Amino acid sequence: MSKAPAKTANKQGTADLEARLAALRSEVDEIMAALADKAADEVEQVAEETVKSAATTAEDISEEILKDARRALKQIHKQAATLEKSLGVQTQSNPLQTLLIAFGAGFIASLLIRR
Repeated sequence: MSKAPAKTANKQGTADLEARLAALRSEVDEIMAALADKAADEVEQVAEETVKSAATTAEDISEEILKDARRALKQIHKQAATLEKSLGVQTQSNPLQTLLIAFGAGFIASLLIRR
């Protein structure tokens, strides 16, 4: 009769271990879920910081491009004004030559347009 209580005690010990193992598995699952949530939050935070950094960099680059474009436009205006003055001086000093050049350019343009 000593075997029957030993088997019962053995079955209870096994059931107790299985219950503890199930509890441990449940705790491990909870820990893994918490870690996954934390990792997702950190990834989201890093992504937001990266997007903000990229937006700032793009804004800085666009401002530099705008400044360069404005400088180039000012330079073009200066060159156009200089050319206009130069052309005005040459036209006043050589009116016949300017008239003949304008006539020749118009004649060539009309020939090209006809084709």
